[in-house]
Amino acid sequence: MEFAPIVLFVYNRPELTLSTLQHLSENREAGESTLYVYCDGAKEGASEEQRQLIKQVRDIVHSRQWCKEVIILEATKNKGLATSVIDGVTEVIGRHGKIIVLEDDLTVSPFFLKYMNDGLTKYEHNEKVMSVHGYLYPFKMPADYNASTFLVHDPGSLGWGTWQRAWNKFERDTDVVIAKIKEQGLKAAFDFWGAYPFFRMLHQHKHGKVSSWAIRWRATAYLHDMLTLYPVKSLVRHDGNVASATHHYKEEDWLYTDIYQHPIAVDDIPVKNNLPMEKVFAKFLRANAGMTIPAKIKNRLKKYWRKITGHA
Repeated sequence: MEFAPIVLFVYNRPELTLSTLQHLSENREAGESTLYVYCDGAKEGASEEQRQLIKQVRDIVHSRQWCKEVIILEATKNKGLATSVIDGVTEVIGRHGKIIVLEDDLTVSPFFLKYMNDGLTKYEHNEKVMSVHGYLYPFKMPADYNASTFLVHDPGSLGWGTWQRAWNKFERDTDVVIAKIKEQGLKAAFDFWGAYPFFRMLHQHKHGKVSSWAIRWRATAYLHDMLTLYPVKSLVRHDGNVASATHHYKEEDWLYTDIYQHPIAVDDIPVKNNLPMEKVFAKFLRANAGMTIPAKIKNRLKKYWRKITGHA
């Protein structure tokens, strides 16, 4: 098997960057993989403290041979995450035809790369499949679901991989995306039937209130009726709920999940949208990301419990 190259995007969080790289290097396949690390530059007017954090991140990246081959690209100016991801993925996928993408706030299982490469190999030539995802929300799986993976429209952005054939469909123009979603009558499904305001995020991106490549990637999946492979146990943990994170939201610890420490088999499953599982996604998002009053209370109790038990 030819392993997919890994692309890691880093900026100014040395502790998280170190953790991401250490856990990635514990994957057996890391010793046979190429790692590209894109280091974003300082913002205009950045403080000396911020510049030192950026330097610390780059020192960590240079400190070890994290994979078989490590290629480090250091920006002289700040590009921002959205531009960095779009440019970096386009560059590497154009060279290799497939890719695995990580950001600096993700901790991966020792079996993450095996699952990702197995999925990328299995569905490489299946035009219906858009990507492979390693993270899964911390919800309880339906008791009657026995397979190790499933397919849904939501592509996700926390530890993912794709092919050039799918990335070529990525629509960058937000106006085009908004118009096509309306034209095809996809708004309700795109918003998980009212569970989360994804469509509103497109308008926020259009007006410069948020900067997101992921919301446009999600829209691309719905516009082309393409699917993403998920594991039934999460092989990725999101550790980005820290005060220094640029893309940080106060009550975001509902994303926290344990990492599965065993292999996930990429078995044969029907290549179609798993609507019951998609509704489980919607139920989880409605209960957590919507941040109703009960959800806020629940999250604060979780945070307090982790603090007093030493898992903060």
